[in-house]
Amino acid sequence: MSTKEQVIHERERQNPNLVKLSVPFSQLKLDLLPFVPVLKVETAHSQTILGHVLKSKNFNEQGRQMFLTLPDGDQMSLKIYENKSANRKQAIVTLFHGLAGDHTSDYIQRSAQVAFDLGYSVCMVDHRGAGLAEGMAKKPYHSGRGEDASEVSFKLREMFPKKKQIFIGFSMSGSILLNLITRRYGQHLPDYCVVVNAPIDLLKASSHLIKGFSRLYDIRFYHNLKKLIAKADPRVYLPLVANSRLIDDVFTSKKSGFIDSFDYYEQCSTHKYLNQISVPTFVLTSKDDPFIAFEDYTTANWNDITHRTFIDHGGHMGYISKHKSKKYGIRWLDDYLHKVLVTIDSLST
Repeated sequence: MSTKEQVIHERERQNPNLVKLSVPFSQLKLDLLPFVPVLKVETAHSQTILGHVLKSKNFNEQGRQMFLTLPDGDQMSLKIYENKSANRKQAIVTLFHGLAGDHTSDYIQRSAQVAFDLGYSVCMVDHRGAGLAEGMAKKPYHSGRGEDASEVSFKLREMFPKKKQIFIGFSMSGSILLNLITRRYGQHLPDYCVVVNAPIDLLKASSHLIKGFSRLYDIRFYHNLKKLIAKADPRVYLPLVANSRLIDDVFTSKKSGFIDSFDYYEQCSTHKYLNQISVPTFVLTSKDDPFIAFEDYTTANWNDITHRTFIDHGGHMGYISKHKSKKYGIRWLDDYLHKVLVTIDSLST
C-alpha cells in the first residue's frame, strides 16, 4: 500500500462517516456566479462594512432552544429548527458565529434561511458566554475551541442519529472548526464542513486587526467583549481604551490555560495543519480580507478533501455583488452557501 493510500485508509478508519468521492473535493464544480464588488473603491473595507450594515430579513421559523453543558460545566446554547417540509433532507446544518457575534447575527440568520429553504434542519450555536449563553460560562470561547464544536456534534448525533451533519463556521468559528476537523481539539466530527473567512495564523490576524483602518473594527470588538467580560468576571480590569490583543493577553489566554496571547495564538493557529483535514471541507475567503494574511492560504498545504474558493474583492464576510442573483440579490455569500449545500446534497444521495 502506498503512503497516500495509507493516509486515506487511516482517514476512513478514524471517520467512518466520511463520504467516498469519485474526484478530489478540490475539483468539484460549484457553478458560482462571477463576483464583481458593488463598489470598486477600497473593497477590503467597503465590502466588510457593507456586509455588516446592510440589513437582511430575520429567520422566523419556529424552533426550540436548549443549553448544552460542556465537560467543564460551562454551557453553550443551541437553537434547533427541525425541517418537516416535503423536501426535507436527512441532514442538519449547524451554524457557528464569529467573534462578538451570536445566533442573531445577520449572516447566521440569512444562512439559516438558505439552509431551511433547501430542506435542511438547522442548528444555531451560541458559544459559551455568548448570546443566550451569556453569563453561563466561566471560560471564554476562542479560536481553538474545537472541543466545544465536538460536543455539539456529539449531542446532535444523539438527537438525530440518522441525519448527516454539516458544520458552517464564520470567521473565528472557521478557525474553531479547522481545529476540530484537523483533530487537534475534539474528536466528534461532522460529515461536512464549510469555513468562511477563517483566520488561520492568529498572530498575523491579531496584528492586522490593530493596525490602520482595521483599528476601527478592533475598537468595536474590544468594547463588545469588554462588556461580556465585565459580566463574566467583574474582577478583570480592562481600560476604557485598548485593543483586542490585550483581552487575549489578560483574559482569553489566562482563562483558557495558555501562558499569554502569543502562546494562545501559536497553539490554536491552523495554517500548519491543514493537510490533516479529515472531512470534506469547503473553504471560502477573499484576497483582500483586512483581518487575514491571504498568503497563508496560498502557502498552506491543503489536502485533497478541501474545496477552495478565493475571491479577489470580498472583504471580511462582505461579498456584496454588483450583479444580483435571482434568489439572493446582491448577497453573493448566500448564493455560494446555496451552491455548496446543493452540491453536498448531490454527494450524499
